[in-house]
Amino acid sequence: MRRFTLSPGAPTSPTRPGSSRPPAARLWLYRVLAAVVFPALLLLGLEGALRVAGYGRSAKFLIPDTRPGYYRTNPEFVRLFMPGGFDLRPLNFRVAKNKPANTVRLVILGESAAQGVPEPAFAFGPQLRAQLRARYPDKNIEIINTGIVAINSHVVRQIARDLVDFSPDLYVVYLGNNEIVGPHGPGCAYLSDMPPLPVIRLSAFIRATRSGQLLGAVLSGLRPAGARPAAWGGMAMFAESAVRGDDPRLEKAFAYFENNLEDIVRVATAAGAKTLLCTVVSNLKDCAPLLSLHQSGLTGANLAAWEKSFTAGQFKWLLGESAAARADLTEALRLDPQYAATSFMLGSLAWQAGETEAARKHFLAAQHWDALRFRPDPPLNEITRRVARRHPSASLVDTAALLGSDPASTVPPAGRELLFEHVHLDWEGNFLLAQAMAQGAEAALFGSASPRPWLDSAGVATALARTPQARAGVLKKIATITQNPPFPNQLTYPGDMARFERELARAQADRSDPEILRQAWQAAEAALASDPDNPALAKVAEDIADDLGDAAAALSLARRGRELQPEYFRLAANEALKLSQAGRLAEAEKLLLLTAENCAPGELAVIAPALVDLFNRTRRFAEGRRTLDAFIARSPGDQALALWRGRLAGMAGDPAAAEQEFRAVLAAEPGQAGALEELVALLHTQGRAGDADRESLAAAEHQPANQANNLRAALAAETLGDEARAAKYFLAAERSGPVSAAIELRLARKLLGLGRADEALLHLAWARRLAQQEGNATVTDSITEFIGRFRSPQP
Repeated sequence: MRRFTLSPGAPTSPTRPGSSRPPAARLWLYRVLAAVVFPALLLLGLEGALRVAGYGRSAKFLIPDTRPGYYRTNPEFVRLFMPGGFDLRPLNFRVAKNKPANTVRLVILGESAAQGVPEPAFAFGPQLRAQLRARYPDKNIEIINTGIVAINSHVVRQIARDLVDFSPDLYVVYLGNNEIVGPHGPGCAYLSDMPPLPVIRLSAFIRATRSGQLLGAVLSGLRPAGARPAAWGGMAMFAESAVRGDDPRLEKAFAYFENNLEDIVRVATAAGAKTLLCTVVSNLKDCAPLLSLHQSGLTGANLAAWEKSFTAGQFKWLLGESAAARADLTEALRLDPQYAATSFMLGSLAWQAGETEAARKHFLAAQHWDALRFRPDPPLNEITRRVARRHPSASLVDTAALLGSDPASTVPPAGRELLFEHVHLDWEGNFLLAQAMAQGAEAALFGSASPRPWLDSAGVATALARTPQARAGVLKKIATITQNPPFPNQLTYPGDMARFERELARAQADRSDPEILRQAWQAAEAALASDPDNPALAKVAEDIADDLGDAAAALSLARRGRELQPEYFRLAANEALKLSQAGRLAEAEKLLLLTAENCAPGELAVIAPALVDLFNRTRRFAEGRRTLDAFIARSPGDQALALWRGRLAGMAGDPAAAEQEFRAVLAAEPGQAGALEELVALLHTQGRAGDADRESLAAAEHQPANQANNLRAALAAETLGDEARAAKYFLAAERSGPVSAAIELRLARKLLGLGRADEALLHLAWARRLAQQEGNATVTDSITEFIGRFRSPQP
């Protein structure tokens, strides 16, 4: 038998029968098996083994609930896109997998504004449902609100795909606020890389697998400590994540948004659902820029000239000298057209003069050059319009134009009459938005209009039990946002905080008014009778019962709300606290310990207050200490738990142990404001005022957002004769909450004494403006005279 051999360089030919060398096709097959198939099989085997072992978590937005046939929101869904320590979650609700007969199911897609921050119970989602229920009482209108804080279109796209299996009739998309600061946006504080879009989607797919989660856990263990934020810090995290208005990365982010939005509409269409695309609204008129930056190259004489014009213009703007302020600010704008604060002040002057379109132009420029991009750029809304035009199954609700935050708007620029701060809507803004959405949803879903009328604002408020009693709680939630960075950077911050404080005082008075509370209770009872399975209404009624001091009713409503929602440790802790207040201590303890046993270590700090309250009521302090010790062993390093251990020691009458705990917390976490406040209060009760002052001064450097301590530290420094430090801490107090005209005047005098005349003048101007707001004519006149003497030529 002849054998054929290959000489070097000879062409390959099929092997003859009997040859020991496999054919070339078989070699190619072996290579494919070795390079692709075998590794894939290994990965599949690993994935299967991890699933069988129970490792990892579901990647779906909705996961099976304990109630048969129902699914609940996945509390760990966001961990697939953001660091796990952030603990950002969707709203807690359940939904039937099989849509009930005669049900119209709407899915809301979006971020925090869509979720309804600061109070989801009164947001546009519930208002939309109330409108459609009134219009179509024979239909079961169901809203699935998937909005989550801090996400963007990369995450929303995945949610839209997950919800396809739940038979949606309409996707309502209110999206675009976080495209720059959300995951993979150029202004994201923790994940600002912008790889190609397929890579972003592939990485999300990999993280959704158990194998990918294992790999992520390994890599996370190798990452240096502090490489990424350990916990969610809100908007303050982004203070150093500037993105200029001419940053070339913006175009890439816009392109990603368009691609994701297109995919959302295609997914909805394939599922047989319609899509209602909404442009997003931002506060132009009353939201000063969060970060103003100079244009590159502004140096030397030009910078000095700009500084002179801008400072003079700001001072005159604060004093209300409109014509002179406009002249100076126009010159500052000529020297640096990119400094956002200049455009904002010119916009406010034009608005005060009745020049609406000129004002809008300046306000839009201020938003465009604001380097902390928490408000949507107009191109994002234009993309939403463009996508809506391309798809027959999609329709548009142009709320940005309708409510006055678009360049093409014909109504006044949007401001605080619609929004709390930058993008989160107040009642009236949510009402107008929901009203427009309801009309768009009706056209998309039903074709012809119902003969029944739409609800007015009062009618929607009745349906949702929204009364003056609730206002204080809503404002307190907003305070947790606006009293922290980056809002203190705004040039209007002192005035905004003073106005906010007056509004909060009025709301708190309403909350304690017996007649208002009585009417609120009646409204809640009526709303619940009309909509008995609404957990948000149960919570609204529970809060009213708390304010009325009706412990039995509050407990009953807490239990009702817990029955209507999936199991959630916060709901259990709330019910246990109500049980304690009602004297049912054994039941409270059983519920708390069971909840603690089943919750994650990071959730124990939420349960701790109810447990401490329980052990204080039963005077079982040693047992309470042991329980908290066990909690800390499960969640080491959680200073909130150590703080509660110190509070329990104080309740037990052991001030030495309490002081030791508070000092240990501050040593581990110098920014822990709660521990400082407890320690200072304890020292004062012991007559150790000097020690308290030293603690305040030491902590001031680590707690710039703690206004109470800033004021204490300023006074302590003043007592020591340290005027520079006193001025520093008064400045910090001004930038961490509301201050009075007296504080501003005191600060101005100190700055004058330190030779910082330009700064002093600005604070004198603020003192005058605040005195006017306070209605104190005598102080206003005194400050006006003082400013006049200062501005007059010296002999």
